[in-house]
Amino acid sequence: MSTFLVIGALALDRPIRLDRPLQSGARLRGRSLEGALEGRLGGGAANAGCALLAAGHAVRVASVIADDADGARTHALALAAGLDLTGVRRRPGTSARTLVLLEPTGERTIIGLDGALPATPPQLDPPAARPGPPADGVFVRAAFGGAAEWARSARGPVVLHWPAPGYDGEADVVVASAEDLPEGLSDSPFATAAAQLGERLAWIVVTHGAAGAVAHARDGARLAAQAPPVAVRDATGAGDVFAAGLLEALAAGAPMPQALAHACAWGAIAATLDGSAPVAPPRGAFRRWAP
Repeated sequence: MSTFLVIGALALDRPIRLDRPLQSGARLRGRSLEGALEGRLGGGAANAGCALLAAGHAVRVASVIADDADGARTHALALAAGLDLTGVRRRPGTSARTLVLLEPTGERTIIGLDGALPATPPQLDPPAARPGPPADGVFVRAAFGGAAEWARSARGPVVLHWPAPGYDGEADVVVASAEDLPEGLSDSPFATAAAQLGERLAWIVVTHGAAGAVAHARDGARLAAQAPPVAVRDATGAGDVFAAGLLEALAAGAPMPQALAHACAWGAIAATLDGSAPVAPPRGAFRRWAP
């Protein structure tokens, strides 16, 4: 068993499963969670962290959540899932509210309600103020203030979600969705990421959903892995689980070709489950990497 640190959001997702695909001007019907706009556990830290928990690892979260009713419910759900929340800070104010519209194909549209993103990321408490065991690997899903200091406290690989504006630390691997890359960046993704992150960066991995992922190395080499074909139930959070699988394999010593295939398998499994955070996946769904 390894201990992992995940830096990112904990949140409530409010899913609505639609009877037809989204279309401008259409009149659709939807089915909410348990007949109400109740929230389920979500956010990048929960999505990645719960997959790592399901594989039998210990997971600590560094995050910031609001000190309101939604924040209290989020905290309770994350704690019940088994996440270590000693690195989580409560802030005054209200939680962001998120709707997740799910089409019959499992594709999702995420809508942030009633509020703009903050001008600056929330500030984490420093690791010294939240002591805990050193991590065998880190996934920086959200570049909160102080995330680099948390990443430096770990003894294993650092995987960083990209783009990561404001992140002033280092990373071994960057993971980015092809949909999130600015136009033209896909031609030279490694050079762009390395300009911010420095010499430690070894790979940038670009995910392409059901088409798999491509890893770009410092020397220009490219590796590709296909995603296993699955019946998609809910694609929300599959990218976060992909990154968790990549980190899990790299921390266990996997070479990038095997780690990439392992990550694709985890992301595909996540897309077959209800919910973005795999709180109660089928037994053995997320297997540890082994040579």
